Amino acid sequence: MKQRSKKFIYLYGLADGTLAMIPTIYNSYWSLFLTSAAGLSATGNATVLSIIGIADVLSILLVSFLVQKCNLKFGKFRFWVLLGGIGAAVTRVLAFTPLMLGSVAYFAIMAVISSSLYNLAYCAYMGMVPLIADSQEDRMTTVTAQQQCVAITSIVVSLISVAVIQNVGYWALSAIAAVAIVASVIPMYFATKDVDVYKPAEKMTQAEKEAQPSVWDMIRLLANVPMLMYLLGSICKIVGSIGLAMLVSYYYTYAYGDMSMLTVYLTLSTVLQLVGASLAPFVNKLVKGNRNTFAAGMVIYAAFLALAWAFGSHSAIFFTVCLSVGYMGWAITHTADAAYYSYIGDYVEYKHKKNIQPFLMSMLSMVIKIGIVVSNLVVGWGLVAVGFDAANVTETAKTGIMNLTVLMPMVIMIIGAVITLLSPLSDKRVRTIKAELEKRHAGEQA
Repeated sequence: MKQRSKKFIYLYGLADGTLAMIPTIYNSYWSLFLTSAAGLSATGNATVLSIIGIADVLSILLVSFLVQKCNLKFGKFRFWVLLGGIGAAVTRVLAFTPLMLGSVAYFAIMAVISSSLYNLAYCAYMGMVPLIADSQEDRMTTVTAQQQCVAITSIVVSLISVAVIQNVGYWALSAIAAVAIVASVIPMYFATKDVDVYKPAEKMTQAEKEAQPSVWDMIRLLANVPMLMYLLGSICKIVGSIGLAMLVSYYYTYAYGDMSMLTVYLTLSTVLQLVGASLAPFVNKLVKGNRNTFAAGMVIYAAFLALAWAFGSHSAIFFTVCLSVGYMGWAITHTADAAYYSYIGDYVEYKHKKNIQPFLMSMLSMVIKIGIVVSNLVVGWGLVAVGFDAANVTETAKTGIMNLTVLMPMVIMIIGAVITLLSPLSDKRVRTIKAELEKRHAGEQA
């Protein structure tokens, strides 16, 4: 496979960076927006979060089948990135516009539409990863560039978010993200025309036709040990990280009592996210393989969360620094994520001679959304359980917010690391699989 230039890789990565602004803003502010500017109660907030989570999972199923089965002349993947990205950007601005104060239905519907379009864009975007990079090293280089771009856009969001929200509104922050998304997905669409090449069925070889899966193949081949181990480990990673992201604004607003400290956390953590993403290839070499890198990052994150929980209750600065430094661990895990996951498709093709890679890469969003469903339930109903009331925040509620923010993610991350290390996709096994697939593909082309 042709090695891509750095310019191309970073242009491709920038599209992911701007698209990531959608979940970044959502995870940090959606729940807070609903219980403040949108005028929803804690129960109304929990209801909206629950509806969004369920709808997200259903939409992922639909768009995953769509991406696998559609073979459009203007791109099997890139067209959906363009369409879904722009659509999600516009509708997310509307979702953060408090046009109907207190309306659970309005905010649930707008968020579901926006999330579904984002899912379409992200599913298709990740489907191109195996087309761009084949070897473990090249895939790590590609996903590292993606996460560096994600980190840079996250830094921008962290620097401007509080000021924009306080002086203009939540909708304005989403509007800035929308402009960035449009400006990046359009050039990405044209740049990937030689990667995402249309190949009509009549020009496929017999082996390529036989490798095309039926709908039943796509469903049944999801049931494999590497997929199960990845699913469990990734859910732990997502619940831990998103749960913290959603709750940390509550900690600074209500438990600590000064939202300005949130700017310090968001800025420092996102700068260190960039550092963590850049360190991921070195950690990968040190621990040998994408699976081990995925687990190592969760262990690092859990260690610093433990410090924040044990010693941060009397010092917001120490608490903030621990959370921020720990975020480097999350960045390492997140950078290794797509590369680690992508080899499940290779494993399926190696074992069953069916190419469900596009479907599997699209299903990466399903894994994320399952984790978000659990996160939404934990956060939404967790706030109810600790007795949170924005009009009267008790000391018991403050302590509960602290524990939900730090202790819960710490335990979940440790569990996720242990599960991940039980996966059979070790560095040695992946290299064996790739070598066998290369022999098969060479034989098919001969």
